[in-house]
Amino acid sequence: MTDIPHNLPIDNKAQRLKRRYQGLSRVAAAINDLYIYGVYPSNFPNLTVVLEQAKDHVKEIIKETKAEIAFIENPNGMYDLVMDEVLEDADRDNKKED
Repeated sequence: MTDIPHNLPIDNKAQRLKRRYQGLSRVAAAINDLYIYGVYPSNFPNLTVVLEQAKDHVKEIIKETKAEIAFIENPNGMYDLVMDEVLEDADRDNKKED
């Protein structure tokens, strides 16, 4: 049997999420830069449609990843009020039931 070291570094979830964010950001930027290399909707119509859809999907995952990173780094931050934020009336639902 081989000896397995017990002091292996722990892969941090926040670090993994930051790497995911960085990689996805690079993908979105690369799709944006395709025109530099001559990939235009006029000469690749189907490809550009698919790539734009992929970019939109990547942007959604980036948004979710950023929220997850923010929650890990500052779990109470999701409860902070933003300037000019309007809170819903907590009693509004109770008034409808009466």
